[in-house]
Amino acid sequence: MHKTNAGFTLLAPVKPDCVSAISELLGELHADQARMPFAQSSTTHFATITVIPEQKYCDDVLPATLLFATSFSGPTRVHVSEVVRVMGDGLRAVLQHCEGFTVGCSDEDLEEFLLEHRRADTFYSGMRHLSPECVRRHRELRDAIQRYIDERQERDDLRGSASDIRRDIQDYVKSRSDLAWAQEPFKPTLATLLAFYWRQLLIEGYVVALVACTVARIFIHSTALDVIVAGGWIVVAAFLVFLVILIAGVREAEPLQTYVSTRPPDERARILAATQNRPVINEFTLGGPIKPEGVLRPMFLRISMWIIARAAEGFPGIPGLSTGINIPTVATARWIVADGGRRVMFISNFTNEGKAYVRDFIETRIGAMRINLSFGFGTGFPKTEWVIQGGALTDPNAYLHSLCENQLPTLFWYGPYRDISVDNIRVNRRIREGLFGDLSEREAQDWLHLL
Repeated sequence: MHKTNAGFTLLAPVKPDCVSAISELLGELHADQARMPFAQSSTTHFATITVIPEQKYCDDVLPATLLFATSFSGPTRVHVSEVVRVMGDGLRAVLQHCEGFTVGCSDEDLEEFLLEHRRADTFYSGMRHLSPECVRRHRELRDAIQRYIDERQERDDLRGSASDIRRDIQDYVKSRSDLAWAQEPFKPTLATLLAFYWRQLLIEGYVVALVACTVARIFIHSTALDVIVAGGWIVVAAFLVFLVILIAGVREAEPLQTYVSTRPPDERARILAATQNRPVINEFTLGGPIKPEGVLRPMFLRISMWIIARAAEGFPGIPGLSTGINIPTVATARWIVADGGRRVMFISNFTNEGKAYVRDFIETRIGAMRINLSFGFGTGFPKTEWVIQGGALTDPNAYLHSLCENQLPTLFWYGPYRDISVDNIRVNRRIREGLFGDLSEREAQDWLHLL
């Protein structure tokens, strides 16, 4: 079974007279997490459950909506089945306040409700192909190795080359039955890579096949091949023209923006900051309507989020794009486009304090341009130009104010890695990967420096 990380996002309208009741219940569940025991889930990294309040987009009323979002590893069906098995009663207690939910339903019906109300998201993970068990085990391995090194150093008998010391560490690990798992190969399987990259592989396969057919057409005279090549390039051209029209439509609307977020009241800023001062890992949720100017914004937003998702994952085999986007301080993050593109939500589980975290993204020009693309459609975000110019590049304070304006209280949050940073999770993984791999002396030195 693969360990691909993904986001499961459920959106369900809340009954109008149940908003207060469900909000109060989620607060109780957060305070007593034994009633919603995500800690017993072997597939869940993080979980956020909150209520997106009723909001307006132009003349449309966007209903109060339950947001249930997990960051998980493995197949979706396995994760959903496990969540239902572990906390079915807690889920029913929450979902009974939502439209269309049948009170007292069976586990099978509960699973179907979750799957039917799942919404697509643009998901980023800094813990690719790691299960919760991997994160815990890797930390245990690092702690055990470091204790062993400390003991050897106290006896002053840790000598030899980096490769010699690494072999001593290998022998020590082999002697520990509780660390036997560390000798198993640790790399994503073919099934894992296919589960992660299948969308990119379809795109790459289409492009490669089209180019191959175009070249073959030079040497092979075939009416069928002519039709395939012509049709393939027409599809590419049509998509590019469509994208240009969308960008032009958004550009036409950009100067019409009338509202930009201003400094929030100090009391609100203090309240929000208090929810993001945990020692290591924090979480926040944003949610609100997009800018009302421009009828093409909702469609462009959905397409841009899909493109961002593929860029975040990377394109295998393409230099410069194969590894995807790397955000050192983020464990998981997701964007959800809802209500026909009229509302956008964002959830992040991140290292460090919130204010410093959001500033990190605009420290460089390319970072600010990415922020414009991913957040620039939100209400109150400073005016952009051609989608990626202006915005946070020219008015970073308004960018920060817009985040504060659209931040929502997270009524329930599960995060098991509250005392370990994302960077340490990655370092621990590298220690596991390099422990029994084939390394040169220089590579062994670099590996020891991780400890």
